[in-house]
Amino acid sequence: MRRDNVMTGQSMVGPDGGLLGRLFFGGPRASWRSKLSWLLEPSAMDVIFAVRSSLAAVLSLLIAMGMELDSPQWAPLTVWVVAQSSRGESLSKARWRIAGTVLGCCIGVALIAAFPQASALFFCCLAVWIGLCCGGATFLESYRAYGLVLTGFTSAIVATGAIAQPDEVFDIAIARGTYIILGVVCEALLAVLFMPTLQTQARKRLLDRLNGAFQTVRHVVSDLVSGRADAQTQGQVLTDLMAANARIEFDALEMGPRTHAADHAHAALAAMIMVLARARGMALLEPKNEGAQADVPLPASLYADYDIARQHIEACAHPKRGDRFRFKMTSRRHALEAVENGIRSCVGILAGWLVWEVTGWPAGAGFISFVALVYGLLATRENPIVASTPFLKGALWCAFAAAIYAFWIMPAVTAPEVLVVMLMIVMTIGGLAARKPATAGYAFSFNMFLPVLIGPGNQSRFSEEAFFNNAMAFLVAVAFVCWTYRLVLPFRVDSHMRRTARWVERRLKALGAPGSRVTVHQWLAESASSLVRILRNAQGVPQPVRLAYMQTQFRAMTMGMHIVFLRDVAKDPVLPLSARRGIQVFLRKWVQTGTDATAWAGMTEGWLLRQMQGKPFEVQETLQKAAISLRILAAERPQDVL
Repeated sequence: MRRDNVMTGQSMVGPDGGLLGRLFFGGPRASWRSKLSWLLEPSAMDVIFAVRSSLAAVLSLLIAMGMELDSPQWAPLTVWVVAQSSRGESLSKARWRIAGTVLGCCIGVALIAAFPQASALFFCCLAVWIGLCCGGATFLESYRAYGLVLTGFTSAIVATGAIAQPDEVFDIAIARGTYIILGVVCEALLAVLFMPTLQTQARKRLLDRLNGAFQTVRHVVSDLVSGRADAQTQGQVLTDLMAANARIEFDALEMGPRTHAADHAHAALAAMIMVLARARGMALLEPKNEGAQADVPLPASLYADYDIARQHIEACAHPKRGDRFRFKMTSRRHALEAVENGIRSCVGILAGWLVWEVTGWPAGAGFISFVALVYGLLATRENPIVASTPFLKGALWCAFAAAIYAFWIMPAVTAPEVLVVMLMIVMTIGGLAARKPATAGYAFSFNMFLPVLIGPGNQSRFSEEAFFNNAMAFLVAVAFVCWTYRLVLPFRVDSHMRRTARWVERRLKALGAPGSRVTVHQWLAESASSLVRILRNAQGVPQPVRLAYMQTQFRAMTMGMHIVFLRDVAKDPVLPLSARRGIQVFLRKWVQTGTDATAWAGMTEGWLLRQMQGKPFEVQETLQKAAISLRILAAERPQDVL
């Protein structure tokens, strides 16, 4: 038995990979070929991205060394921060990074100037400022949020770097800004060289994405009306639609200015979401026939939404001169999570300062800089706890690779050409890892911090002590941030689901108020984005609970759409006053009691149908639609909606 264990290696690592397997690979051991498929079987686009980003990083490093900057390793870090799969993402992230850097440098100089000899006040103000940046970023979307958190950690890097030399804070701020702009320019240059015919490719990607979403929605709507689509299928379609919506901004940037393709694309996706909500409501009115598998004819009302989506897709494919169309999809703002995010970051910076103050650690300033930087990188993640685990593992791999380079490879480098070759090898591997979801979390920290830990310079003398202090400050900072994310107001998906349910209930009641200006598209977009966020983080929630929650949210989306329609009908001056008053009474009860008001839906429907007699066709058609909306609301009542 002992011989078998030795031969299989189980005595050292265990059947599930042991401690090292769980630490570096995140779970039980799989085949090496499957784990390294991202390296052994990369696609052409993966290779192009990895080589392009690596060349940009090395180019920025060589230029920084040629300019004899004091810390050239920060330039390639910037390249990996802004390097994205598409040119539009890189452009969006680069411009917000430059804006955040400039503002952060100004704040860093101001903090040093205000508190040159008062460390307690300095760190309290720095902690509050970073907390405000991380909390405020929760209210923004895409790379606008990144720009705000970048302002926070840039100010921390500049300010902590000048603690020992406050008179040189301006020079330090200028140097940090130079590194970042240099990295952005190098990444942009290589992206242009590696991406010819950018506008044509961007338009093709956008149209392929929209047409694919349109076909998927058509298929699911047919299943919805016939009763064959479950909550899991609806949730997956919504996830795909919101993912496509998040990519529109980047495609529009690649397509160039003076185009409204992004507005038309958003409108097309909003029409598709409305089709899903309308189809679900129509399915409630269809007679239930257990075991029926035949396709049910689609209601005529759905074709109007289909036509709207097609028209906007056509406008993306063939833009018209003088087009002034505007459309924007909004998402929910998480006030409580913003407060928690800000408090967590503020407490973390203060706790890090106390660690430095108590221990007198020589690398304490670097430790604080790394803490602020990691907080900024993880602050805008939906679930920082989940994101921090692979970030820590990638940091361990980064320190391991940096040690090999610092002790054995870099001392033997005698020419820039050799430096390029040696760095290109490991950076290309990191770039390939960044393209795969299973390894992207590791590559996130590995790619950015590898040049910082290696620390190549022009005339700097390599010191083993300096490397260990820098690497230790980095690893302790990452572990410290991961620890605080788990202890200080940790993100819990179950509490987030309960908060979202309460938000939906309040928002749903408020839709019926006469003064409400929430549109159907706004309601559906906010609800869909909120639900999709939960689905992305609800892997640990039992499936029956998750499916029941999804059904509840789908009902709320459908009901909200019909409440907004009834609210608009109640304001139509063409309708008889008696009919409008009947709808207004129902809406008042809705605002007061919420979904309990559906008990009055049948009575109000009968009242509207009686008002149709002898009225013009247009009035009868509007009242008929309002009656159908009330019938759908009544059909939802036995479900115990919220």
